[in-house]
Amino acid sequence: MDNGSAQLERLGWSAAAIVVSVGPHLPRMPAWVSLLTLGCVAWRLAAAFRGWPTAWRWLRMILAGMVFVGVYMTYGTINGIEAGSALLIVMMDMKMLETARRRDFQVLMFICYFLVMAQMLFEPAMWTLAYMIVSVFVTTVALLQVVREAPPLPPREAGRLVSRMLVYATPLMLALFLLFPRIPGPFWAMPARSGSASTGLDDQMSPGSINALSLSDDVAFRVTFDGEAPPARLRYWRGPVFHQFDGASWREASRMPMWRSRVTPQGTPIRYRITLEPHDRPWLLALDYPESWSGVRGYLTFDYKLVARRPVEQLSSYEVISYPGAIVDPDISEWVRSWSLQLPEGRNPRTAALARRFRSQYASDRELVSAVLNRFSKEEFVYTLRPPSLIGAHPVDEFMFDTRRGFCEHYASSFAVLMRAVGIPARVVTGYQGGQFNPINGQLTVRQSDAHAWAEIWLPGEGWVRLDPTAAVAPERIERGLLDAVSTADAAPGLVFRRIPILQRLSESWDAIDSAWNEWVLGYGPDQQIALLRNFGVGNPDWRWLVAAMAGTLAALLAGLAAWLAWRYRPPRLDEVQRLYQSFLDRLQNSGLHREPWEGPVDFCHRAVKQKPAHEGAIRRITTSYVLLRYGPRRSQAELDRMRKLLGSFRP
Repeated sequence: MDNGSAQLERLGWSAAAIVVSVGPHLPRMPAWVSLLTLGCVAWRLAAAFRGWPTAWRWLRMILAGMVFVGVYMTYGTINGIEAGSALLIVMMDMKMLETARRRDFQVLMFICYFLVMAQMLFEPAMWTLAYMIVSVFVTTVALLQVVREAPPLPPREAGRLVSRMLVYATPLMLALFLLFPRIPGPFWAMPARSGSASTGLDDQMSPGSINALSLSDDVAFRVTFDGEAPPARLRYWRGPVFHQFDGASWREASRMPMWRSRVTPQGTPIRYRITLEPHDRPWLLALDYPESWSGVRGYLTFDYKLVARRPVEQLSSYEVISYPGAIVDPDISEWVRSWSLQLPEGRNPRTAALARRFRSQYASDRELVSAVLNRFSKEEFVYTLRPPSLIGAHPVDEFMFDTRRGFCEHYASSFAVLMRAVGIPARVVTGYQGGQFNPINGQLTVRQSDAHAWAEIWLPGEGWVRLDPTAAVAPERIERGLLDAVSTADAAPGLVFRRIPILQRLSESWDAIDSAWNEWVLGYGPDQQIALLRNFGVGNPDWRWLVAAMAGTLAALLAGLAAWLAWRYRPPRLDEVQRLYQSFLDRLQNSGLHREPWEGPVDFCHRAVKQKPAHEGAIRRITTSYVLLRYGPRRSQAELDRMRKLLGSFRP
């Protein structure tokens, strides 16, 4: 293979490494970055094929400055995951334009390795690991091919060699992963990406906002209970709480921390661990009412929602103890009462008039609440994922008296407005309700489709009481979940698939695998590391013990690998003819005559005869027997016996 063909093949391998390392990044990159990468790779391959020189240095410097400015103008910074990845890609493009020497190829491959690892920061899912293995394999093969002094190896041979290298490296990788001292929090976590969309509950609620979430089958969080799980009617996972109402939308009043808890625990506590998917919001979902929590920096607000100190931008696990039967705020403060009674002037007058009619008929707050819920239950209200749009100035009136078709947020909002209109403090709570148990790992999986909204009212002597008007309209939603509460035609595709048993089992299997990946790979922190080591009899390891164990394990693995390689590539065992001839050489060496490595048996015989003429006959006969036995067409037993006899009497 001539130099031109070898260089073209090296560039081809480099292009392959660039494609597999940059490919997953391009969908999130600006179009000009993708076009630049494609153009630089295509031009460099064409230049090598046609024998053109590399681009002029001054042109490359101008282009490098332009793409740097382009990244800065696109993102407003060169820091962060997206901007940093874009800058790395365009710098790699510039390097491709000048790639000619072995060092250039090495730098290019190292950039590819960085881009492969950066993909885990964007999408730390299990499929990403599979793609990373393929990418690392291709990039390593390319690195092997481009740094060789000799022409590149055949692809099959290079692939086998790299496969062995990766197999040899796997035990070392596992030892480093399991024993390297961990710091709190997952490793694959970075600050939020600029412009990234958040998934999950928002800090406001409008008609249609919750049912839009219910069309998603994405996992919101997973729960592992310490003991028996609570029944479905108690599985209300509390999120944002809304006090402010403008006639159509609900918003938070404040996230003011609670300065003095007014919760009186009652009943049996529920202990559980939540693994929360990142959603770029501060909500830490928990059952009513959280008494204590650990594993995350958060606090309880005045309206009893658990929030983190900063948005949840990475997979987070925390443990909570909740009391669903607790009495909350038996005495309400004036400012909370004021927030919980606020209604905009002139909005939804028919709903306000209906509330006053109820008040004229029922003096007791409890009786009034029962009458309102009975209206939802007995009259023609429909629970649906596809409610009609409410576009008028009085959306609550439009729902209550005209459409009567809505999702949970419609019923929770209307109920809270009715309560406020007759002087009963009320607020809307959003979160998730229910969840589905996975029989494989025993975890409760709560999805975005389990998003829900309900109401809370304050009653004298009872404090804040949860009331869910959806339970009056569609009780199966609370007891059995959204899938049983809506028709097949009304459900989202993800919900429909769950009606098919085999698809449901496949979904459960994948969910169990994904949960294990989250817990033991992405979330592998100090707690999991200590728990794993305790299973092997280690009491309470500290970082010193971990460092010593890691060093010892690596030393043992490297020694074992070296011993195995030495055994595998050991010199082949000598057959009897070779052993006899080696004995002949050893006897001559003991007498002061050493055979040089480059000497063949005949040449050495000539030199030996000159130095030891007294043994000329024996030396020639032994050498002749060896040549016949070693290089002859067939091995003669008689000749072998003759060589043994000659060697037995040979004493130089």
